[in-house]
This record gives sequence, structure tokens and C-alpha cells, in this order.
Amino acid sequence: MAQAPVTQQVSQQSVEQVPVYRPYLGPEVQQAAQEALAAGWLGMGPLSKQFEEAVEERLGLTDRRVVSTNSCTEALHIAARLIGLGPGDEVIAPSFTYVAGHQAISRTGAEVVFADVDPEFLTLDPARVRELVTDRTRAILVVDYLGIPARVDELREIADERGLRIIEDAAHAFGSSSRGRPVGSFGDITCFSFGPVKTITTLEGGAVVTPDATDVQTLRELRHLGINSDTDARYRNQRNWDFDVVRQGYRCHLGSVPSAIGLAQMPLLDEIVANRQDYCRYYDDALRPLDGLLTFATGWDGVAPYLYVVRVLGGRRQALVEHLAQRGIATGIHYYGAHGYSFYAGCRRGDLSVTEEASEQVLTLPLHPYMEKATLDRVVDGVRSFSA
Repeated sequence: MAQAPVTQQVSQQSVEQVPVYRPYLGPEVQQAAQEALAAGWLGMGPLSKQFEEAVEERLGLTDRRVVSTNSCTEALHIAARLIGLGPGDEVIAPSFTYVAGHQAISRTGAEVVFADVDPEFLTLDPARVRELVTDRTRAILVVDYLGIPARVDELREIADERGLRIIEDAAHAFGSSSRGRPVGSFGDITCFSFGPVKTITTLEGGAVVTPDATDVQTLRELRHLGINSDTDARYRNQRNWDFDVVRQGYRCHLGSVPSAIGLAQMPLLDEIVANRQDYCRYYDDALRPLDGLLTFATGWDGVAPYLYVVRVLGGRRQALVEHLAQRGIATGIHYYGAHGYSFYAGCRRGDLSVTEEASEQVLTLPLHPYMEKATLDRVVDGVRSFSA
């Protein structure tokens, strides 16, 4: 059986609980945070600009720009504002995802329309989207589940036919690629997350990638109280007191300390992605032969895995959750269908049979940077002992 790499060690005793997530906050990260704190400029500043430029460099962008935010939810929100969503508009979105994207749409006054996902990778199914498009449809929200890129090119065909925008919720997918292209380097508007448990973190943080340079100023105004001329000054550790407020804006910029943490983690991204890919393959090799369990049909090439999810068949998920909990192994559920939440119960929807089935089956197993082989084996042994 293949050995999982251990490029750095995280102390973990067998008696401790194995968490679903554990962010990497090693010495270089802590030093960067301390230096940013010591500098004394804690709000948006030069480090915020440097982090945006680092994301652009990572994605190989030449004709696209990055605007950082304090969360992916806010990135999605200002992206929705950017394209002019408002009351009377509809946005087609998967029900099978975290509610952040739905909330970003709802906040504009637009209505969410739920479409089903494909059964293979649980990403938005273009055929189900096409069935739901009406004259009120203004955009499609697509989610890269687990870090596996969604079928954006097929959705682009629908969008082009009907004059729609696509907002790609790539919260799971920083570091992933599709057909050799980094996610965020193609398509329409892409939003990333650098939240506490993402592949790399800024503690809390996000970013919008826009293909239109004229959008950058609007996004900057949206993220900082509608102010028209303050960002460049803050990027120089200065304040501009002679400004105008030109639109409704919000306060969702990325500060200096989170930016410093993100900058410290960026050089580790390739290594973190590579070891997470190896851990997923390790899990696959061990768990794929088990009856009553489905793994995703990917070799993880080109995927920056955010989560490792299996599908538990035969209504036995809760029993497996309890079995692993007794062995000190935490699990998660990503996700339930959002159409089941009270706030979204009245939304228009298509057939959601794949979503409803997946919501009863998916189970997230521990995956985080620099896992020890003993930890991986402990998770595998726990699942195997349930299936024996």
C-alpha cells in the first residue's frame, strides 16, 4: 500500500481526537503575523495589495485582476452587486452547497432558483440548469465541490445563449485546474475563499477575480463603503481624507495581518496540495473496495482537495458517524440541500433527486495539511472496522 508523504510533522497522539480540519499555522506563518502586528498598520495596506498580486501571480493572470475581501461570502456578495442583481432577478444555483452563496444572492434582493447536481461529482448539472432558465434569469452560480472544477465551459454555452453572467464559487478550489488552466484564470467572475480551514488560509478572507479591468474600481468601492479614492492611499500605508462616496458600499476589505498570513502560506501551496492529493489517493486505495461505500471517481490530478468525502449507502451514515466518534475520529456532512432550510423553502426549483440522495449519503473524513501516516491509518481502520 502506498505510503502517504510526511513533509512536516504535526504532533498527534493516538489518544487525541482526529479533527475533520486542522489549518497549518507553522513558524513562518506565525512570524509573518507577528511582523505585521509589530508594523502597526492593521487595516487594508501594502500587504493587502501584495496578497492580491500573489494570487494573480499564482493564477498566471495577465488580463484579469484580483480584489481581496474579508471572506468568500463577501466576495460573492460584491460580485453579485457588481453584475447588478436585484429584486425581480433570478439566479440559478445548486441546492447542494453551503448556504453562503445563496445568502450572497438573497442579500441583493434577487431570488435563488435551485438546480440539481450531476451524480458523478455533485457539481451543477448543465442540463438541469437549462430547464430552469426564464426571462427573469440573470446569472448562474456554480460551485467547485471538494475542489473538483465544475462544468463551467458547458454552463458558459448556456450563459452565452441567454445573455447570462456566471459567478463561480471556487471557495474549495484555489490551486485546482481544469484542462490545464488554473481555476480563476478563465470564465466569468470567480470567487475564492481563504477561510480558517481552506487549503491555505488568511484566517478569514476571500477574493474576486474579474476579467474586466473596468470592474476593479467598482469592486474596490463596493468592498470599502462606496469610497472612490481611498484604496491606493491605503496600499501605501496612508489615508486619503479628500474622497467622495459614490455608491452603496460595504466594509469587507482584507486587513494587513490576514494578508501577511496568506502571503506566508502561498509558497507552501504546491506542497500542501500535493500531500492532500496523496492523502486522498491513500484513502481511495483503502476505502474504494469496501461494500456500501462510494468514493469519487477522480485520480485527484489537477485538483486541490479541500475535503475528502465518501458516500455511505444503505442508510448507514449515522451509524458510521457514531462508530468513528467512539474511536475519536470526527466527521462532517458537506452538505444538506439548502432547499430544506426554512428561509429557502419557497424558492423555485427543479427536480432535486440527486441532491436529496447525496444529502443523505455524504460523509466528510479528516483531511488537513501534513497528516501523519498513523492518523491516516487510524481513520482507515475505523472505517474498515465498521464495514467488516
